[in-house]
Amino acid sequence: MISAIKQYVLSGVSRHYKDETNRRIMVVNLFTAVGMFITFTLGVRALFGGEYPLSTLLLISSIAFALSQQIQVRYGTPKARTVSITLLISCLMILTLLLLVSGGKDNTGPLWIYLVPPVTMFFAGFVRGLLALIAYTVTCAVILFGFDEKLLMTTYSYAFKSRLLYSFLTVSFLSAFYEFSRQKSYETALYLSEQFERQAKHDHLTQLLNRRGAQQSLEKEYARMKRDNQVFSIAIADIDRFKSINDTLGHEQGDEVLKKISKVFSDRLRGQDVLARWGGEEFMFIFPNTDESGAVHALEQIKAALNSSPLNIGDQALHVTSSFGVSEVNPSNSVASAIKQADKALYFAKENGRDKVCSISSVTQQS
Repeated sequence: MISAIKQYVLSGVSRHYKDETNRRIMVVNLFTAVGMFITFTLGVRALFGGEYPLSTLLLISSIAFALSQQIQVRYGTPKARTVSITLLISCLMILTLLLLVSGGKDNTGPLWIYLVPPVTMFFAGFVRGLLALIAYTVTCAVILFGFDEKLLMTTYSYAFKSRLLYSFLTVSFLSAFYEFSRQKSYETALYLSEQFERQAKHDHLTQLLNRRGAQQSLEKEYARMKRDNQVFSIAIADIDRFKSINDTLGHEQGDEVLKKISKVFSDRLRGQDVLARWGGEEFMFIFPNTDESGAVHALEQIKAALNSSPLNIGDQALHVTSSFGVSEVNPSNSVASAIKQADKALYFAKENGRDKVCSISSVTQQS
């Protein structure tokens, strides 16, 4: 029994959706279940009591609640969820307006209108919910006070009608204020979460991905490679004689060199390529859908751009070079293996004069 209830409540929920979306889906499931139960029970009771118009209204509402939930679950698209919520709110509003008109059982029908503000605000959001509540409130006022009460099928005192409308406006205001505050709190929490996530994956100095962010990009690219059967290449770059730069100019100027070089590297990459600060003065390149030779060609162009672009550090133009080690990731060569190979190729470039682009294939051939 409990597992069945849990399965119903979680119907339509997906780990791919945002938490806010999943929460709305679960609340819709719960609300429609409660709505179906109440309207069906009261509808059957009205049927046996001979109140056929009221019974028909309640049973149709029960079906509409069930339909709203099924639309959300079966289609699972943003448009379907919007249709589901619109149907649910419309059903609730129409049902409560008809209860207001007819009076319901012993003139208690108007009491159900207090369900409308919190439900509308939660499901429709602050702006659309506010517009919907304004339209609903105007409709209620017209029904209660307009056309010499000819729209009413029952009789209410003026004091009851005015107090009903005032109290409804109060509940609407409180619901709107709560939803506005809730949305602002959610947006703030989401913004902070995104900022923390960015800080966790990005290098604060260069604003590039850090080692953690690069590892995640490598995992995604490896999964894509296996899915699409497309190879990709990685490269590790190391700034030549960076320790000497730090010792001569100081660490602050050394940081400026890293920022300038990261800008030179980034400007020469394609939109799909990834650049990360791998650690210290090392950078990681990820070239999707690119074999080893293609990556070497791209890096030769980047190296040439760096060589021809003196870095303006303080009041002097500094010529800086970099060495690169390249390896290809394919079905027979894992990411971990490719990183070791790129590191080995980088070491070879350093040992053989620096300012070079060396692939693991060329290193293997020479050794």
